[in-house]
Amino acid sequence: EYKPGDIMTVAVTARSAGKVTLAIVGDRLITTISADVEPGMAKLPLTIGEDWGTGAYVVATLRRPLDEAAKRMPGRAIGVKWFDIDTSAHTLGVAMDLPELARPETTLTVPVKLEGLAPNEDARIVVSAVDVGILNLTNYKAPAPEDHYLGQRRLSTEIRDLYGQLIDGMQGTKGRVRSGGDSGQGELRGNPPTQAPFALYSGIVSVGPDGTAEVNFDLPGFVGTARVMAVAWSKDRVGHASAEMTVRDPVVVTATLPRFMLTGDKSTLRLDLDNVEGTSGVYKIAVSGDGPFRLAQTEKTITLDAKTRAAVSLKVVASAGAGTGTVTVNVEGPGGFSLEREYALTVNPATQILSRRTVQSLDPGQSLTLSADVFADLVPGTGRLALSVSPTAALDVATLLAALDRYPLGCTEQIVSRALPLLYVNQLVTGAHLAVDSHADQRIAGAIQTVLARQGSEGSFGLWSAGGGDAWLDAYTTDFLTRARARGYAVPDQAFKLALLRLRNYVSTAPDAATDGGLSLAYALYVLARNGTAPVGDLRYIADTKLDALGTATARAQIAAALAMLGDRVRAERVFRSSLRALPKRPVFGLGRTDYGSPLRDAAAVVTLAAEGDAPKPILVKATSRLDPARKLVTHTSTQEDAWLVLAATALGKQTVDLNVNGTTQAGSYYATLDQDALEDQDLTLTNTGDTLLQAVVSVSGAPVTPEPAADRGFALERSFHTLDGVEADPAKAKQNQRFIVVLKVTEDTRVTIVLLCSPRAHH
Repeated sequence: EYKPGDIMTVAVTARSAGKVTLAIVGDRLITTISADVEPGMAKLPLTIGEDWGTGAYVVATLRRPLDEAAKRMPGRAIGVKWFDIDTSAHTLGVAMDLPELARPETTLTVPVKLEGLAPNEDARIVVSAVDVGILNLTNYKAPAPEDHYLGQRRLSTEIRDLYGQLIDGMQGTKGRVRSGGDSGQGELRGNPPTQAPFALYSGIVSVGPDGTAEVNFDLPGFVGTARVMAVAWSKDRVGHASAEMTVRDPVVVTATLPRFMLTGDKSTLRLDLDNVEGTSGVYKIAVSGDGPFRLAQTEKTITLDAKTRAAVSLKVVASAGAGTGTVTVNVEGPGGFSLEREYALTVNPATQILSRRTVQSLDPGQSLTLSADVFADLVPGTGRLALSVSPTAALDVATLLAALDRYPLGCTEQIVSRALPLLYVNQLVTGAHLAVDSHADQRIAGAIQTVLARQGSEGSFGLWSAGGGDAWLDAYTTDFLTRARARGYAVPDQAFKLALLRLRNYVSTAPDAATDGGLSLAYALYVLARNGTAPVGDLRYIADTKLDALGTATARAQIAAALAMLGDRVRAERVFRSSLRALPKRPVFGLGRTDYGSPLRDAAAVVTLAAEGDAPKPILVKATSRLDPARKLVTHTSTQEDAWLVLAATALGKQTVDLNVNGTTQAGSYYATLDQDALEDQDLTLTNTGDTLLQAVVSVSGAPVTPEPAADRGFALERSFHTLDGVEADPAKAKQNQRFIVVLKVTEDTRVTIVLLCSPRAHH
């Protein structure tokens, strides 16, 4: 480390005679010097400047000239070295006076003293206290802002010259970059903690004029080692401190609970008592439980001498319910010792979650009442009801949003399909009845960041990595970004302009619509129209001469919607009618298409685009009627179908639907998700007070009390258990720590001829 004005000597070891140039590089090129050197070590002095920051790189370049006599070509070598400049002038000393031992459920006071502040200099601190067991999971290091702000930075300057044109590439040897290695990320250095997570944070605290501050933490019922970390900063200084302390009771109680339990399981709750500092004598233990389990014994008494340990075990049985309960442990002993601790215990259902979907028509004046009886055959605590009341049963928004939320994969199409409906979910919420992700804004922002990370330099989007050649996917992703910007979400201008430029370039060079059905071309033109940049001439040309070449109803509806947005209402209505004719009244299921489409997706897209494009009502009504036949074709919907169905429900939200819900007038379609407790408190009654037929879709999901019978869906499964010696064994007689070999035999039904897999082209 150097200070401004110091003389820094740079020792350069040259393998041959030549000219050495030293460049001092920080956030810019600071200065350069050159000198002629001979083979061996040369020492070159440099004076540290006042404006060199807190560190910089020395970049040394040695150039060896051409030597004809020795038949030697020109040569060049480069060396790089970092040096620090007076980081102490920007560092704060941070001192904490911590006790070695603290008691749980007391107040911990952390006094902090800063050194290096000028008189009355303004400064701030943040203090955190975290279980060392948690920090050991990832080998977490205490925050050190001085290393980040004052330490070595990556050399970001590009070094270019023309010397390489003089070097014979056939004879030279490429230089090797040598660098140190960092430690691996996510190393597991300790066992996961068995207690509730202990992590406390002070927030920003102002430091007094004397450079001191005091932070108070209310310690929970935690036993273990805590690391207290402080970070301090002022206008031009930073610093940190870290120390560890022990938190424990005089008598330490450790509970070991089952990792998991299923309904009907029997297990053991073990309590270990360690008399570290307590008095010898009799200790009374009382255990109570509140949840879907029961304890076979709730009270025990043990004699515990000083500096000794003892343990008790209690039987616990998972009852018929499911959910998370609380085990409360109370310990009383001599000397007024008293302790209470709570532990969470979760019981999961022993049967697989099933879902039942029923559709009931509601004629004008007809009512539907739902009560907790719909959960009668389900394990208590697992039941959930999704309800949608709208003109069509296909627009089951509550179930659609739940399916999208549970979808496990994450390619670009799936990410967009999950995030796109969230843009409009607030329009569908009726009070607090539609249970959606409370962090929808963060989910949308995260989706935007993820898809932009997969954008290539030419503006296209890849399914899993940056860039790709799928124009339809580019249009779909840009459609999402366009709608997100319109809803007020932040989309970087440069990335968005690049995405639009990609679509414009594709439109200008796209093949004739008859070549591939115009699926990508129609979508690209639609997205450009939403942004006011679509070529009107191309749209009118397709509408007038190439309409029959468009391969899907969705593509035709996209052209119609684009024309409507640009003000050509006559052509738009004609093309909307064409898209309606392309929707079959009796759809047939087919394999996945290059645009991820299906009859159901097409119907939902036509409804969405027709509603958004203010198509005549007869077109919209007939398109809506195509939804139900297409929905009956599939058992499991794709992400594309789910997303466009939610968009269709949003677009149809303006239509008149008159309902009475528990005595309250409801205008528009009704969507709700309810758990068992909500229906036990009050039945839900809906009455169709309008003059049109409505469809009520009731989806009940949960774990059945009685397991579902074995089903054969194209495959037969056989399972057998064996000891490690190969002898057949009965798992019902298994003992703890006993190991088995499980043999699975899978036989495919010869009648099965098609297996649909999740692929970039068919997300079913």
